[in-house]
Amino acid sequence: MSVAYFWQQYIEGDNQVLGELYRPMFRKLYFIAYKYTQNEDTSSDLVQDLFTLLLQTPISDRKEKWKDLQNVEGFLVVLIKCKALDWLKVTRNRARIMNDKYHYESTIQTDSLVDDLEQLDKIISMLPPKEQTILRLHLEGYKNAEIAVEQNQSEKSIRNRLSESRNKLKLLWKRSYLFILILSWIN
Repeated sequence: MSVAYFWQQYIEGDNQVLGELYRPMFRKLYFIAYKYTQNEDTSSDLVQDLFTLLLQTPISDRKEKWKDLQNVEGFLVVLIKCKALDWLKVTRNRARIMNDKYHYESTIQTDSLVDDLEQLDKIISMLPPKEQTILRLHLEGYKNAEIAVEQNQSEKSIRNRLSESRNKLKLLWKRSYLFILILSWIN
């Protein structure tokens, strides 16, 4: 049986055939993800996450969005590329946040990393509650799609809120260290 046949069965609501799609597609999708991530575990996780997302897609959405899909393999390849690129973006953003944090830390000596983490936690708590929740989930490693489902928002809204949160966090971080610097000059 072909991938197109299994896909049609999946569209109609047969979740069991997703396993029949997974087996022949895993290797191809894994290597595409690996091309971007250069990490075996992450690549495997991304493919599994993709199929989990497909499994969780309501039947009505499947029929509406994908019933006329002509190239299932091409579609899955595009999805795994997007997932891998999202993973890269999240990884780089986390590294950038940490790099910014350490850049400001280098200008002002602190007692310990624990103090910095406590300060970061205080700064995060200054954000609006929804942004706090989204940012904390993101920092815990949740994907934007998972956060979107959890928060009942679109993935684009989550990306926008994360971007806004990072910008606010950066500004608040600078202000907090400036405040500490001023206090140290006064004393």
